[in-house]
Amino acid sequence: MLLGEELRLIAYNTAIKHNITTAMVHQGLHQLRVSGCPWQDADIIEALGDLGDYGLHNLLAVERIARISEMHPYSRVKGLLHHSYESLGIKERDENGKFLVPKLLWKENLNRN
Repeated sequence: MLLGEELRLIAYNTAIKHNITTAMVHQGLHQLRVSGCPWQDADIIEALGDLGDYGLHNLLAVERIARISEMHPYSRVKGLLHHSYESLGIKERDENGKFLVPKLLWKENLNRN
């Protein structure tokens, strides 16, 4: 886990370089930590920034990272997070055709954009 000041600096630099705010980075990181995402903090922040460039923010980005991180380490999907779940080898629907939802503990507290 990163120390507070280092984490703030990474979040700030990510917000400058990508289409995302520092608040979105902090909220997304906290959401994913609470939900047990296995990726490192710096990888989650980078992933949030990359998804922001593709217009995925807040809960949409968090859900996508949570779903992908259930199956793959970040090193394997870096730069590919915006690709379809199918192309990443992830089932998007169950056998009944219902969407598979990642396990998030407090997703209702994040705003959808």
